[in-house]
Amino acid sequence: MTPPGTKRPEQLREEIIRLGPWHLDVEVTPEVSTRASLDAPPGAYPDDFGGVSFLSARTGFVKLLRRVYPDGLDGRTVLDCACNCGAYLFWARELGAGECLGFDVREHWIDQARFLASDRAKDSRGIRFEVCDLYDLGRLGSQTFDIVLFKGIFYHLPDPVTGLRLAADRAEELLLVNTATRNGLPDGLLSLSEESADQLMSGVYGLNWLPTGPSVLDRTLRWMGFAETRLHWWTQDGGQNPHLGRLEMLAAREPEFFEQFDAAPQELSAVEDSE
Repeated sequence: MTPPGTKRPEQLREEIIRLGPWHLDVEVTPEVSTRASLDAPPGAYPDDFGGVSFLSARTGFVKLLRRVYPDGLDGRTVLDCACNCGAYLFWARELGAGECLGFDVREHWIDQARFLASDRAKDSRGIRFEVCDLYDLGRLGSQTFDIVLFKGIFYHLPDPVTGLRLAADRAEELLLVNTATRNGLPDGLLSLSEESADQLMSGVYGLNWLPTGPSVLDRTLRWMGFAETRLHWWTQDGGQNPHLGRLEMLAAREPEFFEQFDAAPQELSAVEDSE
């Protein structure tokens, strides 16, 4: 096996394009990132992959974690549900995270994550990736984690409360939820929707539910045993789809957990990622 960081830039670019399309911009070496996938020639990827947006989400994610943990993650363990290419775990590791586990139901994203884990110049030891359906999470063991990420998955689920509970039960300290929302209805509801079960950016069930605002998530998370929640942001600007918005919410087990978060200035007010 070629040691991490020793492949030539042109080799890395070829591999990135082969594994594309990519959803998140991740540095592989100082010279090469997954942005190289945007140079793929027309027709490089099957039409049935569907549209895949390409986002630079590192800055917003790092700002958020530093607001919650000003001194870094200090070896905290992290679980990323529906981890896509694993970007958030690599960035958490850069902030001092310890053991990390990411899983996704689509092998396409896990192939990307394992490539990054083996070829990134930065240390990726202790980060593991598995192909797994959220509802089969138990087959990966019963380990709990200090931090659980639940980004871009809630609204792809046919039973989102059960799915969220599976993730919440693994969170010892903090749960981060990022989800699309449904505009035009009173906050506090779940709105039935349908989507492709085959495209890369969709779920695999076809049936899904969207929260109409933060209230339904706040009440659900408190029922799941979280003492405090914080709405990080909520936008009803869905871009090309006027029916959709998006929000990000944090939930903590301990009542005093958000003291430093509340004391820090709010630096992020716009949507940074939209899986």
